[in-house]
Amino acid sequence: MNYLKKLLELRQIINQQLLPLIDFNYVYLELPYYENIGDTLIWEGTLRFLKQVKHKCLYSASLSTYYNHNIPKDTLILLQGGGNFGDLWERHHKFRKEIIELHPQNRVIIFPQTVWYENSENIKKDETFFAQHPNVTMCARDKVSYSFMKEHFPKNTILLVPDMAFFIDFEKYGQINNKETGKVLYAKRLDKELKTDTTPSFIPPNAEIHDWPTFEYKATKYDRADYIVGWLNFFANIKGVKPINRLIDLMRIHFYRPQYLKDCINFINQYDTIYSTRLHIAIASAMMGKTVYLMDNSYGKNSNFYDTWLTDMENVDKEIQD
Repeated sequence: MNYLKKLLELRQIINQQLLPLIDFNYVYLELPYYENIGDTLIWEGTLRFLKQVKHKCLYSASLSTYYNHNIPKDTLILLQGGGNFGDLWERHHKFRKEIIELHPQNRVIIFPQTVWYENSENIKKDETFFAQHPNVTMCARDKVSYSFMKEHFPKNTILLVPDMAFFIDFEKYGQINNKETGKVLYAKRLDKELKTDTTPSFIPPNAEIHDWPTFEYKATKYDRADYIVGWLNFFANIKGVKPINRLIDLMRIHFYRPQYLKDCINFINQYDTIYSTRLHIAIASAMMGKTVYLMDNSYGKNSNFYDTWLTDMENVDKEIQD
């Protein structure tokens, strides 16, 4: 299927599953105030999706800027999607549970997540926890995660929903380059989700090897903002001043978020073909019309996502790593 038609199909599925649930004013929490552009893509896609609803966002924050906000009991709590449901990226999962525990009477929607646990004892703890909070709706972004959630969290509503990044309008942030560059990218993640450090034999010898540019270097355009945010974080941690947290929120929303989206476009524009161990480099590249080969991460997240949503997207294929 043509990638533009596929995008419309995936957005329609998201709308069918989630639009009926956003039926009241909401707060949107766990915003990604860090250098992973992939999580910023999820954030941006979620914002684009939420523009369709008539209800208002009353408050938004990251796990670092959140304070015990007075959230009315009838307000929806929306929690950021991604690949951190479980114990691999424990800080994020712990924050979600803290929010749910602080607001037991509020309805909660966890946007599309991949599930992974390394410790079976943590699965048992979460089974007990979520059984006490049946007002939590969980969205899985692949069939394996969906089956896991259905099995282990039977008292919760479980939905199968594509990644929220599919709602992004990339042309809003920059011109997409449709001219051939003759360049190939091997997008190799630099963190603990990398499957193997050895370059697979199918990667072309002329491929450039990079992770997200924000992980490899920080451009000078961020220097002043990083300096300001660093001092704001210092004073917020020392004094717990809410207005300082709000200043950080504003900088992340209005400066970092659009800049990271532009960085994403400029990065991918350089290449015709992308081999990627990062799911969102693959998603963004596919949405920009590039030829994409999606490689797996350490625990099968990427292949599960491909098998669920992308098998008929004509410019995307799955590579099995050596």
